[in-house]
Amino acid sequence: MPKWLPINKLLQVRVTSCIIFLLCLITVIQFFASYGKYNYDHLPREELISNIYFHTNPKLVPKKETPNCNYDGILQSTGSINSWEVPKKYDDFSAVGLANGSYTPENCNPLLSVAILVTYRNRQNQLDVFIPYMHNFLRKQGIHYSIYVIEQQDDKAWNKGALYNIGAKQAVADKFPCLILHDVDLLPLDVGNLYACLREPRHMSASIDKFRYVLTYDYLVGGALAIRTDQYMAVNGFSNRFEGWGGEDDDFAARISAKNLKILRFPRELSRYTMLVHRHEKKNDERTRIMYENKLNYDKDGLNSVDYVTINVKRNRLFTLIGVKL
Repeated sequence: MPKWLPINKLLQVRVTSCIIFLLCLITVIQFFASYGKYNYDHLPREELISNIYFHTNPKLVPKKETPNCNYDGILQSTGSINSWEVPKKYDDFSAVGLANGSYTPENCNPLLSVAILVTYRNRQNQLDVFIPYMHNFLRKQGIHYSIYVIEQQDDKAWNKGALYNIGAKQAVADKFPCLILHDVDLLPLDVGNLYACLREPRHMSASIDKFRYVLTYDYLVGGALAIRTDQYMAVNGFSNRFEGWGGEDDDFAARISAKNLKILRFPRELSRYTMLVHRHEKKNDERTRIMYENKLNYDKDGLNSVDYVTINVKRNRLFTLIGVKL
């Protein structure tokens, strides 16, 4: 009997190892299953058109005897491209129809006007991809749009919130009823992702390839967000206190919630984006403290208090560049 004892011990070790391995595997699976939502709450396709905020820039003059643009086909489209199919260069890009960073459809009267605000500093390679890609994507949608690039032209800490506020002020002056706050490193992949505001704020980039196409948390608004201009003004825009990376988007989500506004989303198959490779700004270690302090200061810190010096506003053919120092 004693000669079998080592074998029994060996079997016990193997069984114990298998149990530990299975428990670890289950833990890993549960972690990834709980890290974000693959199927998040969203508007059903049949309700998208009824939730769109149909408003145009009052400066836009409809063409006589020209039909209105129709958006049903776009919203029902199932077309998309894979992230690896995104072009890295645009040597043959055509700027037909573009003027001062804006586009208006020729064959129909648009029912939507949107200002796309892009905060920017020292990412020329990404901007060289973003601008032509977005024009090629948006010109097929039958919308009136203008792209604004707000560039921080100083050596101070990066301040995305302040830059969005500055861009919003220009878009308000230009009479745009809808603002789309857009990171320069995100590109939409789905044809049916109509660039339009809804009746309430809309988080557009709910499914990003870098995050396995899952929504990392419910109140996420970063990446690409469409919000009515009057609502952006009502929440007093972004906080100007977040320097570096992180915090400003979650603070903006809290401002939206404080005004009893909901964050809406399109279905996942209309919300996929690819993220261009980039280096992050320095993380803001004070973001949690600032968010806590801001709960009582939404009306004092934001769009109405942003402090900056405008260096230039250049209306180029492909985009309007707003250069500022904070």
